[in-house]
Amino acid sequence: MAKISLTPGRTVSAGSIVGLIFLLLFGIGFAVVVGNVLAENDAPPMFSFLFFIIIVAWIGTVLFMLVYHIKNLNRAKGLSLIDINTEPENNNELKRSPMQSLRELELLKKDGLITEIEYQQKRTQILDERW
Repeated sequence: MAKISLTPGRTVSAGSIVGLIFLLLFGIGFAVVVGNVLAENDAPPMFSFLFFIIIVAWIGTVLFMLVYHIKNLNRAKGLSLIDINTEPENNNELKRSPMQSLRELELLKKDGLITEIEYQQKRTQILDERW
């Protein structure tokens, strides 16, 4: 199986770093402002705990993505985001439907690239494989 790796380009990573720094600063500022409001208004402990969990998840996610894009910028080939396994090219014959094969065979006959005997032999072979 062949493997295709998808990586974001350098410009995408650079733009993402800028956006992620903004999101990190926003998350920290939001945590400070809302944390102060919760403390001043004697919010229920469960609500404060839930807010703390959400902020930790927010900042953790942003930091994870920030580290990924910084590493992607510093690597020559980039850091793979998604790996896709593909079938080898020679298996394309197996994936073709008999109808497609028969149409291609008919075109070869019309164009004079194969004889009537070759056409009949190949047609029989295609029909025998699928039926």
